[in-house]
Amino acid sequence: MSEPIRVLIADDHPLIRSGLCTALQTEADIVVAGEASDGAEAQRQCAGLQPDVLVLDLNMDGPPAVATLASVRELCPSTRVIILTAYDDDAYVRSLVLAGAMGYVLKDEVPEALVQAVRTVAQGGTWFSRSLVETLVHAKHDESDAPPLTERESQIMRLITQGWDNARIAEELCLSEQTIRNYVSHLYGKIGVQTRAEAVVWGRDHKMTA
Repeated sequence: MSEPIRVLIADDHPLIRSGLCTALQTEADIVVAGEASDGAEAQRQCAGLQPDVLVLDLNMDGPPAVATLASVRELCPSTRVIILTAYDDDAYVRSLVLAGAMGYVLKDEVPEALVQAVRTVAQGGTWFSRSLVETLVHAKHDESDAPPLTERESQIMRLITQGWDNARIAEELCLSEQTIRNYVSHLYGKIGVQTRAEAVVWGRDHKMTA
């Protein structure tokens, strides 16, 4: 049996934090490794515990979520971050994706959505609430600036947009994982993104979901 997914919960509301912990702890493959009530504590706990996933409330005392994301990327590079919030504003989402968030869960969708999100990002995928995906897809954007992709690049881009990790894409396309990593790296430069979550948003913006 594989090791359980270790999660750090960071939320400044004790009742919400308790409810999230209870929801996750009932899952056999997930364990809550720690809790934090503000941004500074979230950074300290994350550095010490090195969790697989950090569930981070967008609005807490202390450093803003973007600063905590930057700290996690530097000190805990293997930790994936899920943003938990009541806001589905496009500008909020894009700024947090740019900062390195791998998931975005709306508070009115927990706990079931959070469990799915934790499992998905722990495996290297990305997870966004459905209503948020609709917001991103229908956001205004200039499609004329989309660079032309080769058939193989488009194929890989569609799988990335669906949340697939490199290993799964490699298996699906009968290619080596290193080859897929090379394709993904080239794609990032071609479409002007730096993270997988940004690539997912780009793919959905450009309707690469079929």
